[in-house]
Amino acid sequence: MSDSISSQWVGHFEALLDIETIRQRAAVTVTPITGLLSMPLELAHARLEHALKTIFYPTTQCLSVLQRLVGVAHAHCMAVYPDNRAFLSGVYASEPPLSEFVPPICLTGLAGTGKTEIFKALGRICDCNNSVMVDSEHPSFQIRGSQLVTVKARSSPKDVLRCLAQGEGSPTELIINGRKLAYRDGLALLLTDEFQFATGSENANARVAQMLFSLGYLGIPFVYAANFSLISRLQRRPGEEQHRLLSNPIVLIHDCATSVDWRNTLAAQRSVAPEVFVFDPVMDAESLHAYCAGRKRPMAKLLLLAFRDQYHRGRLVDLKAIHRAYLSTEYAGYRAETEILATQSIQSRAHPKRKDLWCPIPLAGNAATAFLEAAVSAREELVADAELTAALTREEKRRTTKVRKGISKENEVSGQVVPLPCKSAATAMDLKRNAVLFRDRL
Repeated sequence: MSDSISSQWVGHFEALLDIETIRQRAAVTVTPITGLLSMPLELAHARLEHALKTIFYPTTQCLSVLQRLVGVAHAHCMAVYPDNRAFLSGVYASEPPLSEFVPPICLTGLAGTGKTEIFKALGRICDCNNSVMVDSEHPSFQIRGSQLVTVKARSSPKDVLRCLAQGEGSPTELIINGRKLAYRDGLALLLTDEFQFATGSENANARVAQMLFSLGYLGIPFVYAANFSLISRLQRRPGEEQHRLLSNPIVLIHDCATSVDWRNTLAAQRSVAPEVFVFDPVMDAESLHAYCAGRKRPMAKLLLLAFRDQYHRGRLVDLKAIHRAYLSTEYAGYRAETEILATQSIQSRAHPKRKDLWCPIPLAGNAATAFLEAAVSAREELVADAELTAALTREEKRRTTKVRKGISKENEVSGQVVPLPCKSAATAMDLKRNAVLFRDRL
């Protein structure tokens, strides 16, 4: 392990196996935005939106996933790059010393739980973009830690392979060229995202399976992100395909409402604009969790909606403002999903029309229980609120509606004078009795 190529690769990933190093490299903070209420609305909204998309707080679960994937890349380098001589032999060989097929790792979870952000964090962690001198007779070779491929509009396995092979040819030729380039450039981890957009219909499952198999034949570790709907599609494939494509799942679970990670996530989102965001990440944690089911993207959407609403009022974003945003038309889609997630957890079954919100892979008991408790708590609050509203008189409902619409008491019509009940005039005996009582208490 004393050769330069070994020390470059193995040493690089060994340093990244430390959890604190991963935390430091993965985390992204932004400079707090000031003066938002004095900016034009659309400019303030755009800056706030960009900041919320940029920040990344690595939760305990995220760190665990990142450490595992860095470990996979480290193990690959240990096996494939033993020394300089072996490396050069592989570069000149017709077939590089890579595995014939590598079963993928599937990173799945609800939309908005952070799969793409984990991939971006891996890019920051594994980024080396260095070059290494093998000997005096060769130019330097590039070293890449990882590569992210966003599938999205690509509609066939050949389209995906083209960007990795950096050329044209048949699928077989693209795989051969892709393997050579991956080995030469020291690519240790391939990340592929947005596979659910590669299919145009529910029945186009074979196309995604072909893409995944093509990437597996590149012979390097690779991870693909998939929503629950895509996992359900792949589970309808033949058994031998499922064994290869779904044998290594990692399920991202939304954080529990009472967890430190959830509170810290809220604190990180609040930190982008502390002059405007005045909700309490600790005291309001459970209420905010009930509005988004612990998903980071819907929570960011809520903050943006609340800011837009409060901007016109010239006020700050507190829990009441976020509650109004939760009830808004713009949040209707996320709100429906949040309520379905709570119902699913309580009833322990998938919603018949929204199977994309149900994890098709069995979850650990503790994770399912944690979300169930949060869902029950949130549902109890909603039921209690509904019962209280139903019990109100017409006048009380009118006043409650005003409060929920944010109409302050200062804006209400001043109340009318209520006369105090008149008492009969005091008699001489009353005056004497009161005088005695006053004297006795001196």
